[in-house]
Amino acid sequence: MSKRYELAKKYNEKYKSSLKPCSYCGCKDINITTDRYDSKNVWSVNCSNCGDCIAFKTSIKEAIRLWNERNVK
Repeated sequence: MSKRYELAKKYNEKYKSSLKPCSYCGCKDINITTDRYDSKNVWSVNCSNCGDCIAFKTSIKEAIRLWNERNVK
């Protein structure tokens, strides 16, 4: 498995309980993923049901904070 996959798995285990349900569909199965962009790790938090996402933040904590602070009207 890739290093990025292992890192995302570690952060999912560590932070999954602190992620709020999806603001759009209410799903509680929220995932943290990582990718490479411009030679840097970037992080996304996304809903496994509807695909809503906070994407490509350079800080995992920023991605989580933005996910949890979303307010859909």
